[in-house]
Amino acid sequence: MNSENLESDQNIHVLGISYIYNYLCREGYAIYEVHTDQDYHFQLLANRDDGFILVAVRTALHPDFGTIDKITHEQLIKESNHLDAIPHFAGLAASSLNTNDMQIDGLTGGREYEVTFNGITIVDNAGNNFDISFETEPEKGEKQDDPENK
Repeated sequence: MNSENLESDQNIHVLGISYIYNYLCREGYAIYEVHTDQDYHFQLLANRDDGFILVAVRTALHPDFGTIDKITHEQLIKESNHLDAIPHFAGLAASSLNTNDMQIDGLTGGREYEVTFNGITIVDNAGNNFDISFETEPEKGEKQDDPENK
């Protein structure tokens, strides 16, 4: 992967974090920590009246959705136990509204994205099953600006 694609992957990752950050704020959560490192096991630590949550956010380019691997899953569970927080996962898909199929490899700033988000799921500490429960109705097609232009 060349540095241009790596930068694009980071931009897409930050877009997903920004989307979930804004979603949690609308739902009444206070955000305490944000990690934009793609390799870190969680991106958001948030709290509201019902307690703390840790959220691992992964964003992929459409048609794929972000996923987490077993090691990240285990780290998320361990950190959640340490912080007395409930572990969550948010997998998103992003597609640029300003590109055609021939331009998709060179994503750069100045583009609008459509984000597909199926909800935040509670991570099961017994295994890799992330499809336990949805806390929200699926959202589709919400437009987000490129985070590099904010």
